[in-house]
Amino acid sequence: MYKSFRPGKVWYDTAGKRIQAHGGSVLHADGVFYWYGENKEGITGTATGKQCAYWHHGVRLYSSADLYNWTDEGIIMLETQDKTHPFYPANLMDRPHILYNACTKKYVLWAKTSLGDFQHSFFSVCIADTIRGPFKLCEKVDCSPYHAGDFDLIEENGTAYIIYENPHSEMICQTLSHDYTRFGEGTSSHLPCVSPPYTREAPAFFARNGRKFLLTSGTTGYYPNASQLDEITCFHDAWKTLGNPCVGDKNNNSFHAQFSSVFKHPHIKDLYIALGDRWLTDLPMDLPDVNEIFYRLCNKDAPPLPRDFNFARLSAENTSEADYVWLPVRFRPDGMPYIEWRTEWTIENFNE
Repeated sequence: MYKSFRPGKVWYDTAGKRIQAHGGSVLHADGVFYWYGENKEGITGTATGKQCAYWHHGVRLYSSADLYNWTDEGIIMLETQDKTHPFYPANLMDRPHILYNACTKKYVLWAKTSLGDFQHSFFSVCIADTIRGPFKLCEKVDCSPYHAGDFDLIEENGTAYIIYENPHSEMICQTLSHDYTRFGEGTSSHLPCVSPPYTREAPAFFARNGRKFLLTSGTTGYYPNASQLDEITCFHDAWKTLGNPCVGDKNNNSFHAQFSSVFKHPHIKDLYIALGDRWLTDLPMDLPDVNEIFYRLCNKDAPPLPRDFNFARLSAENTSEADYVWLPVRFRPDGMPYIEWRTEWTIENFNE
């Protein structure tokens, strides 16, 4: 039984199995915490010597009373054997996020999906009567003229928004329909960049004392990079870049993680938790400058990489064994958020 958070350590559920809730989020409902995300069980990447045929095995849910110990509640959005379906396991399915709609009394799940390639992505929207599912696909949301990238869902005063990456270009913010299943009126573009690694992905929204913040990652695949914090005055107005919120991050890689969401504890004042994935657990200590590598790979005006450069030597990608990095978001007297490393911490002493 766990009594603390141990960022980067293997985290097992109450049955003794690795937790499989990657790129996920936490919801609180009826006094219970629910953690959900991509089920990467058996998704071995390149670790076996050949590319794994599958990307996911649906969306998995866990429940907890204390945020430390999690019980497997099963798959709430099942994979299918229909190759034309977004939840076929060989098709891309990333970063599920769920909102509860108080008007329709439905839980609404959005996921970034694509049928076999990254170039024609869209959002798949699923609904259920309870957080435990089962969820059913109800909409395929085309983003034209954009493409669906990493995203977060936000609800504020009864209105919902989606903030997503238009891959390798910018962040798009769109207001959602009344039932949260489609786009509504209101679209804006933010944080434009020329190319990876500087384009932003993995947006994670949180708000405190009337201020809105967005935590994002650079674009370097599964390789970790520096985070960026922006302040949102209005969803469809200008955003202000505040810099890297990670303090003491010696390797400038978000403590070897990529944050997928920020969870505000419903009962403890100012307890915000940045939920991160440590996608690659076998990177060498002498890791080369990943930002420089991706800049030279993706920018036609940059000098080419050496011919003998080989990405495969850096990691044997195995997302089934990816770990989690959960860290408290702290706040300076002026309200500025920051994140610092903790080898171990508890809810009870997070302010110490």
